[in-house]
Amino acid sequence: MSLSASNPLAERSVLPFQLPDFVNLTPAHYREAIEAGMTEQLQALDALASDPEPPTVENVLHAWERSGELLNRAWDTFFTVRWADSNDELDAIASEFAPRMSQHGDAIWMDERLYARVRALDARVKTGEVSLDAEDSWMLEETLRSFTRAGVALDPEDRDGLRALNTRLAELGAAFSKANRDGRVSGAIIVTDRTELDGLTDAEIDALATDDGSWRIELINTTQQFLMAKLNHRPLRRRLYEASVSRGLAGEHDTRALIVEIARARAERAQLLGYPHHAAFVVEAGCAKTTDAVNALMGPLGKAAHAKASAEAETLAARFAELAPGETFEPWDWAYVSEIVRAETFAFSDADVEPHLRIADVLEATYAAAHDLYGITFTRRHDLAGHTADAEVYEIRDEDGVPLGLFLMDFWARPTKEGGAWMTSVVSQNHLTRQLPVVTNNCNYTRGQETMTWDGVITMFHEFGHALHGLFADSRYGSRSGPASAPRDFVEFPSQVNEYWAWQPGRVLPADLLAKLTDASAFGRGFDTLEMIAATLLDQAWHQASLDELPTSPDEVEEFERRALERWGVVSDLVPPRYRSAYFAHIWANAYAAGYYGYTWSQVMDADAVAWFEANGGGTRVNGDWFRRTLLAPGSSVDPSETYRSFRGRDPEVGPLLERLGLTI
Repeated sequence: MSLSASNPLAERSVLPFQLPDFVNLTPAHYREAIEAGMTEQLQALDALASDPEPPTVENVLHAWERSGELLNRAWDTFFTVRWADSNDELDAIASEFAPRMSQHGDAIWMDERLYARVRALDARVKTGEVSLDAEDSWMLEETLRSFTRAGVALDPEDRDGLRALNTRLAELGAAFSKANRDGRVSGAIIVTDRTELDGLTDAEIDALATDDGSWRIELINTTQQFLMAKLNHRPLRRRLYEASVSRGLAGEHDTRALIVEIARARAERAQLLGYPHHAAFVVEAGCAKTTDAVNALMGPLGKAAHAKASAEAETLAARFAELAPGETFEPWDWAYVSEIVRAETFAFSDADVEPHLRIADVLEATYAAAHDLYGITFTRRHDLAGHTADAEVYEIRDEDGVPLGLFLMDFWARPTKEGGAWMTSVVSQNHLTRQLPVVTNNCNYTRGQETMTWDGVITMFHEFGHALHGLFADSRYGSRSGPASAPRDFVEFPSQVNEYWAWQPGRVLPADLLAKLTDASAFGRGFDTLEMIAATLLDQAWHQASLDELPTSPDEVEEFERRALERWGVVSDLVPPRYRSAYFAHIWANAYAAGYYGYTWSQVMDADAVAWFEANGGGTRVNGDWFRRTLLAPGSSVDPSETYRSFRGRDPEVGPLLERLGLTI
């Protein structure tokens, strides 16, 4: 398909930093550019495969990387917009192209001619005819591994079966994403009596107001809904909790049939590729390498967290019995009573810190922390438009004034936006085509909301840690730049380290309040750890199961979930998983299938890295520059495990994490 010259995606953008021309882009432009990009890449790779010249880094690895420039530009721009502010046309494009992109990938990775060409380059490297540096060597190794994992060695019949499974999985993932988003939006709680909102501030209540005189409480992605900690009206807390945990279990947005089919298709695909289950296929490509290693960490952590959370539950239930004699302590009471007990025990409550947590101030603190640690500066670019009408665009420069890239921040929730918070790379830094990065952060704060919770503060620092990973990238290949292609059990680590800087006295909170918060945060750590580990083990249960062990019917989903949590020893009626199966978008619609353990695996590295900072003088510029140079800049252009060793001088140790969590395993 030819691409019209008027399409803003036809060439690299002429805007600063090659920022896409979001204002003038239409759905038709995305469709045309994606279509043309697929055609262009296949043509370029066909020329690569049939090139009669001896294989070299330039005519194989570099040519391969350049082949996807148009497609990557179109696809990355499209999904940056679609995740943040979708509509029916964008949803239709996503549904149409999800299976086609899967087929496109299969056409590449199952091409025996391409595989032979890459293997020929590898052979010349082994004989000494071609020399590789560390980046080229890792690129070659990962490319060969991708061919194998994609099934290039299968016989033709099995390859056809694999193609069909991949196409169907792409369709199902897109369907789940839409159903989950629509279910979250439709699950909002409508309140008609203002007195039921007792416990919220006037500003919080005003932020929930609708035009018809009612108040609308939108659901957030996770099981826990942060307003449950404040609402005095117990029936409303219950309504909010039950709306959250029942998502996807019935009605128009029931996701159970989708997840059963997804789980079974993944298990079947793993078997075709020679793996016992999907988790083995996923974990092999990460830092953990085996599911035995994952289970050896997560299983004991789960049991220890369960014991700690059970002790916390006894304390909270006793206090609840005093607050509501004769009533049974329920999961929708946990956050509410926990806040009361924290205030009584530590002379501290969330209300104490709220005046310091204005969204604008927290954002400024996030930027200031990066300036102090790395020397970078932020300049608002009012002349540039971001990926949504609300997005703020900042130019980031190094201490010496050299431009680093652009950062786009989209604060506000909207019904057309995915839930949660995330980072995207719109333009990936790379030396091959001489591009500087353009990255985004996307949050879901309620419009009109002036302050956030402390959890919101940590989320902002976390997501900006991802942004820094992209902004500091210093790689030859865009496909391996910054967070791109990083294993799920590594990619969260740099962003988790960035959370640490929110806990520095005076950064967000005065020292006295921060000390109280630090002490109070130790209470409830069992709950926080258990809900996270329970979700992790639920992910593993779905993906370590064989076809014979998986549900065959939507009606079996909840029982499968319950049995899995019981088997791991983490079932709790008071502490449900952070995500239940029916709305676990990370594993059904995003790239965390069998990889949600990566958050905790990354925490091991995070806590170990923070211990290094603390032992070496804290957040000094010298330490920041070392972390940036040895760990953030390489991205995925070399083996992430080697990157960590370059930074720390050894492999990560679990001790600092256990100390942080107050657990013994």
